[in-house]
Amino acid sequence: MTSQDLSWQERVSKKQEECLKKIPQEWRVPDNLLSPFRSPLSENKNDFIRTNLVRKSAVLTSRELQITEEYTVRQLVSALADGRLTSAEVTLAYCKRAAVAQQLVGCLTETMFTEAQERARYLDSLREQGKLVGPLHGLPVSIKDNFHYKGTEATIGMVAFMDQTSTENSPLVDILLKLGAVICVKTNVPQTMMSSESHNNVFGRTLNPWNTALNPGGSSGGEGA
Repeated sequence: MTSQDLSWQERVSKKQEECLKKIPQEWRVPDNLLSPFRSPLSENKNDFIRTNLVRKSAVLTSRELQITEEYTVRQLVSALADGRLTSAEVTLAYCKRAAVAQQLVGCLTETMFTEAQERARYLDSLREQGKLVGPLHGLPVSIKDNFHYKGTEATIGMVAFMDQTSTENSPLVDILLKLGAVICVKTNVPQTMMSSESHNNVFGRTLNPWNTALNPGGSSGGEGA
């Protein structure tokens, strides 16, 4: 039986399961941390920010929390350029943080954790030789689902676009790569981008981490969350 023989609900369920499997087991949020919150999350006001759920998950080390919380983009780029931080450690920190966020609010569509870490190590090797690819050398970056990234899907929340793997990058993605960025995840968007909330039939609704009964808007709701 091919995916085309399945109902659209079965295809969506399979896609979501595949996405979950890409999150390493050691990056999973313990079930007991979510049990105190009212469910279903999308129908009840829960605040993941003030309760410090990311920190309590213990997925990130103290250094990784520092990297993802205490640096501006400008500061990260500077630290990456002079070697105070490596792309490998910064990329790993942001991949882990994105994985936690996904489990809490459903903000991602595609994850490229392994590929991102491989590119980060490559960029670190270049920096050790005194070479910088560009002004964003080693910086992890997320992109919205509507942009094509070779080897992933760009469904924009449309079931009809599932199972269509991108064979090339969107121009913006190529520009980011030429500037030295590391593409690590794709983020959720409204179906066809034509709505003010990030909700679609493929990935569902992205929740607002300040109040899970609300959504973070669109079309950059996944990015915002």
